[in-house]
Amino acid sequence: MAVPFKRVIAVASAAGLALLAAGCSSSGDASSPGQSAKGPVSMEFWGWAPGYDKIVDQWNASHPDVHITYKQIPAGAKGGYDQMTNAEAAGTAPCLAQVTYNDIPSMLVKNALTDITPYAGADKSKFLDWTIAASSAGGKLYGIPVDIGPVVLYYRADLFARYGITAPPATWAEYAADAQKVHDADPTVQFGTAPQDAYDMSYLTWQTGRPWFSADGSSWKVSVDNPGTRQVAEYWQDLKDKKLVMNNGNAWDPAFDKAAESGKVLTFVNAAWAAGGLKQDLKDQAGKWAVAPMPVWDAGTKAGANSGGSDTVVLKGCKSPQAAEQFAVFLATDQQAVSTGIKEASLYPASKDGQNNPLLSQGDPYFGSQNPYDVFKAAAAAVPSNWVVGPSFGQMEADYTNGIGKGTYSDATAQVQQKTIAQIKSLGLSVSNG
Repeated sequence: MAVPFKRVIAVASAAGLALLAAGCSSSGDASSPGQSAKGPVSMEFWGWAPGYDKIVDQWNASHPDVHITYKQIPAGAKGGYDQMTNAEAAGTAPCLAQVTYNDIPSMLVKNALTDITPYAGADKSKFLDWTIAASSAGGKLYGIPVDIGPVVLYYRADLFARYGITAPPATWAEYAADAQKVHDADPTVQFGTAPQDAYDMSYLTWQTGRPWFSADGSSWKVSVDNPGTRQVAEYWQDLKDKKLVMNNGNAWDPAFDKAAESGKVLTFVNAAWAAGGLKQDLKDQAGKWAVAPMPVWDAGTKAGANSGGSDTVVLKGCKSPQAAEQFAVFLATDQQAVSTGIKEASLYPASKDGQNNPLLSQGDPYFGSQNPYDVFKAAAAAVPSNWVVGPSFGQMEADYTNGIGKGTYSDATAQVQQKTIAQIKSLGLSVSNG
C-alpha cells in the first residue's frame, strides 16, 4: 500500500484458494446482474487510504444515480476488519470495503465477501494478471485491485561512488560481493538491512517461485519450509553473521534513519510505496538515493516480487453489487481517481492504464531526477503469479518475528511450518505438509 501501510503484503492465487471458496456459501450475493437495484442507489464504502474520500466525491459528482458515503476506518486486522466482521454479524455491513490482498483468504473463511465475477466481465483485462489472481478464489473474483507494491532496490548513489561500486547489484551474488567490499573498506558501515518478519521472508521467497501454500483437493498444503525459503534463509543468515547487513528490516525505523543519516547503511530492499517513507523520514537526503531492480538469483532473469496492496471488495449482503463493482473499477482505473490516489497516498496502480498515468512519467528530484516509476513498472511486470497465501498470515507474522528474534532464519522457518499447520487445523480446515 502506501506509506501509512508499510507492513502489508499482497499474496493469493485462484488455485490455492479454491478450497476456501468451496467452503463459502454464495447465498445472499444477489449475484445476478439483473438483481441490482434500479434507480437512485446509496451505499457505504469503508477504507483507510488517504484520498479515498476525495475519490468518492469525484464519483458522486459524475454518478448522481449511485451515491457513495465514505467512512474512514483503521487499517489492520484489529481495527477496521473487526468493525467489518462485527457489522456483518449485525447485518449493518457496508457494500464496499478496502481489504489487502493478504486478507482475502481470512475474509473468505468468515464468508464475508461477495462473488463479483458476474459483473466484472471485461474489467479483469484492465489489470495485471497476477493482481486478478490475488483477488480471486476458485475461479471467482472477490475484489477489484487498486494498488500494488512491486519490490525494488533502493540505494545511496553517493555512497556507491565513495566505495567504488559502479552499478547497483543485478544479482544476489553481486549484492553479497558489494556488501563484503564495503565492509572491508569500513567495518562500521553495513550494506543493507536483514529480513525481520514474515512479510520480508515472503516477498524474498516469492521471487524464487516457490509458494508457501497450495491446494490439494479439499486440503491446504503448507510448504513454508521449502527450497526457496531455505535459499533465502541461508543467504541472509550468512550476510547477517558476517555483519554485512544491519539487524533491521524497516527502512523507516529510527535505527535505520539514524544509520542512513550518518552514512552507515547503503541500501534496502522493499516495495514501491517505501519511496514515500524515504522522502518523509530522510528529507535532507534528496538527490542521494536511487532505485534499481530487485537483485535476482540467476543472471539474466527478471523474477520479481510484491509486498503490499489492496482490493476494493463487495461485502456480503450488498443489495447493489453491480453498482458497487462499477465504483470499485472507477476507483482503480479512472485517471482522475488514480491521480488522486498517487498524490494523496503514493499509491502505485494495479491497473495497466494507471501505470501510464502522467504523474508517473516524470523524473523525481529526490532520486536525482530519475523516474522511479519506470523501475516499479518493470518490477510489477516480473512478479510470478503462482504465489499463494494461507488463511492465517497474521499468526505467521507473529511466529516468524518471534522465531527470527530468537534464532536463525532456518530455525524460524521450520517452526513457522509446523505452527502454521497447527493454526490452520484450529480453523477447522484440512491441512497437510507440502
